[in-house]
Amino acid sequence: MESDWGEKTTIRAGINAIAGEMYATLASTFPVCCASDEFTFFPQAIRDEPDWSVWDDFSPDRVEEVCARLSGWEAGLEDLERRGGDRGEDFDSRVDAQVLFRCARALREQLREVRWHEKQPTFILTVVTTGILQAMEAGGEALRERIKKLPAFLGRSARAMESVPDLFVRMGIEMAEATGEWLRTLEVEEGIEASCLALQEFTDRLGAVSTVRDFRLAPDVLDRVLADHMGSGLSASDILDELSDERAYMRSILQEEAFRIGQGQSWRDAWEKIPLEEIPAGGKLALLGKEIQSLEKHCVEAGFVDGESVRRSSLEVASLPESLSAVRAADSYNARPGHPYPGGTFYVFSGGSLGASSRRVHPVYRMTVAHEAWPGHHMLDLSRWNQERPLRRPLEYALFYEGWACFAEELVRETGYFDRPYDRLILARRRYRHAVRGAVDILMHMGRLDLERAARILSGEGFPPERARMTVEKYALRPGYQMCYTLGSRKFRRLYDLFGKENRAGFVRRVMASGEIGFDHLEGILTGHSGPASSVPGPMGG
Repeated sequence: MESDWGEKTTIRAGINAIAGEMYATLASTFPVCCASDEFTFFPQAIRDEPDWSVWDDFSPDRVEEVCARLSGWEAGLEDLERRGGDRGEDFDSRVDAQVLFRCARALREQLREVRWHEKQPTFILTVVTTGILQAMEAGGEALRERIKKLPAFLGRSARAMESVPDLFVRMGIEMAEATGEWLRTLEVEEGIEASCLALQEFTDRLGAVSTVRDFRLAPDVLDRVLADHMGSGLSASDILDELSDERAYMRSILQEEAFRIGQGQSWRDAWEKIPLEEIPAGGKLALLGKEIQSLEKHCVEAGFVDGESVRRSSLEVASLPESLSAVRAADSYNARPGHPYPGGTFYVFSGGSLGASSRRVHPVYRMTVAHEAWPGHHMLDLSRWNQERPLRRPLEYALFYEGWACFAEELVRETGYFDRPYDRLILARRRYRHAVRGAVDILMHMGRLDLERAARILSGEGFPPERARMTVEKYALRPGYQMCYTLGSRKFRRLYDLFGKENRAGFVRRVMASGEIGFDHLEGILTGHSGPASSVPGPMGG
């Protein structure tokens, strides 16, 4: 295909033109999803001046129109990337074409084939909560406009629902109840009653919608989600092999550490004997804040990030809004998109690493901070949004994102921060549980585990039974996401072993400066590519 974009001035200009069109279209059609990192396959494209009266449009005609445009952009990018190779275009421009292509293809296939906007009421309700939180942050008039238009969004979304899995109907009804209770707490002069009524009508629609028993994707769609959309490049069975290798290796490390510290006959005994810490007078959020500051200082001193970048962004700590508890299973980080990067929020889940009510806390919370804040998600987002190439700033990939945060925990240990006698045991148990969770996720979606058996496996690994049940239900909503922690971390470890051991800070800065471009392209950068090379995969190469 000979695209108009290729006739601009340079291949790079054509790629940037497509990026501008694509980001603008998605940001105007799906403003809530694109302004949040909650929605995995959307680029975080934002409008300069948001229209707070506009909600995301998942009506069938509009979704099909967007998918057609995505197909056109894919074809244009494929053509531009091919021309770039023929003309000796610079390596970075070819990478830009390929990562943008991947984003467009994954989103198009998610919209057309996975269709969470039609199958998952919790997806729509997460858009509701996220959209209101965004407006609350912007100020009073924004919130009034969002609330005023909420009934129309709920009505449009309810009409698009069809063939919803029974499990998702139940989860949607439960989340709708929590969302309604939350809406009534908002201090808005008008629109709340109409919104609550629309939410009730949305719930009523769920009670009448056509349903199916099975929530799983078709096997060929699952394979594409795992290999292409999530970026693993692997089949489900190959992913299970990697997860099995990780579990076996971590069991050996766990037993070694239990023996070394003399805490018990088994690593599970050793875990139970790790001393708890007293929570200070300021409470759990204050404890997290203190740890964040300590790790931030460590990352600056280690040369991972410069102090000026740190000072220009903020990191807040807050309790997870009750309305999001239906879809969040643990502590989590939420980025606020923008350049320069304004910062993010570390949401603390009530049942997460800080527990629900005790005045004492397990020291695993320190690893959670490394994962969510420094040098994990917050540092990665800070670097991504502040990087030089605007096209890459909105792009985020789950395998890269979660893999970096898990690898970051190990990086902190290797730079001397986690130096308590039991810290390596804690880190190994986290890695072991990530691998277990990944296997449960994949086996569930392959149809080899039902929800009850999946919950029993998590219970056997220390999850309270009720939390285990709720957790596997949330895994049902995001096929393959749980494998990202293990597979992504292993990919970063391989690159670090090849390119990072002689200059740890330099390795980290090169990773941070590149954006979330995928591991194939990152390896090209780390090996010093400065021009076109046949080893760089084309857009269809994954």
